[in-house]
Amino acid sequence: MKNLSTRILKHLKTNNHINPSLCQIKASEKIEESLFVNLNQKIRSLFRSKFIGIYIFGSVGVGKSLILKALNVIYSKSEIFHFTDFIFNLQKANNKLINSSISKTKIILIDEFYIDNLTNLILFKQFLKKAIKEKKVLVMSGNKVITKIYNDSVNSELCESFKEYLDQNFIKIKMISKVDFRNKEKVDHNFFIFRKRNYKSIQNKLIKQLAINSIETEVFLKRKGFKFSLLGYYGNLLDLDFKLFFEKNLEFQDYNLIAKKINFIILRNITQMDEYNKNHLSRFISFIDAAYENKVVLSISSEIELEKLYLGNSNAFEFKRTLSRLKEMGSNSYINKYLKKVIKSN
Repeated sequence: MKNLSTRILKHLKTNNHINPSLCQIKASEKIEESLFVNLNQKIRSLFRSKFIGIYIFGSVGVGKSLILKALNVIYSKSEIFHFTDFIFNLQKANNKLINSSISKTKIILIDEFYIDNLTNLILFKQFLKKAIKEKKVLVMSGNKVITKIYNDSVNSELCESFKEYLDQNFIKIKMISKVDFRNKEKVDHNFFIFRKRNYKSIQNKLIKQLAINSIETEVFLKRKGFKFSLLGYYGNLLDLDFKLFFEKNLEFQDYNLIAKKINFIILRNITQMDEYNKNHLSRFISFIDAAYENKVVLSISSEIELEKLYLGNSNAFEFKRTLSRLKEMGSNSYINKYLKKVIKSN
């Protein structure tokens, strides 16, 4: 772990083209300090009962995920997971993916740690027991304070004891910045279209310009135990209606399949979301996560301004991250960079 902080910051500059902020510098230094002490074999046993890992949390757009990805590149004996995907794999009775990671790695990186139900809490608690037994170190990122990640009024004692356990055994690194590194530019209104009557013709023109096929077909996708299909497929491009798409009971893993296969997605007529359509909101957040991680180019349209797509309160914090990612995905630099994949497949 020698010079880890320097290597993380160099990765942010070289690969992410950002000048590291003060909070990114401090977080990297704290990670180096914590991992150097706790991965040192000579004194590791002294810390094992008190240290499971590191929890990085704080403001949206400060670079928590970027630091985890840098760690994954720098440290070969590490494996990184999106938390939603991680939980999905934990739910499998015979989980080869997670078991393989446990056996091969020293550090397990978990991005977007977010517990929203009791089942996930119990699954993750069981995993922690195994991780401790195998003497693994976890580095996780999240938006909430670790003592406020989840509450269940019926099982409050279980929730509180688990949060207390996390609080006592994870080193906390809080990242705060008034600047969102993703929010550098205005969104490209040729691709992100808000409150324009001619949005249909604008997005239809994008299909003509970028699609491999001129005739709409159906794409078939499958993962273990589940398969589904979508209309609006043009080879390298997928044309979707917001309401029809998010009424489908799909999960992060399904959105990830779509994002890995298709370079450019048109999402038409996004409707405003609130407390009454949480299913749409939850799926939309997962979809944007998958599209962002796979560097998909998006064209979205709505009669509502981007900042007002969600008016509820209960998921306002989670949506803030989605909004931040959308702003980056709508920038000229993002579109110009990743549009090359779409054009190359033409």
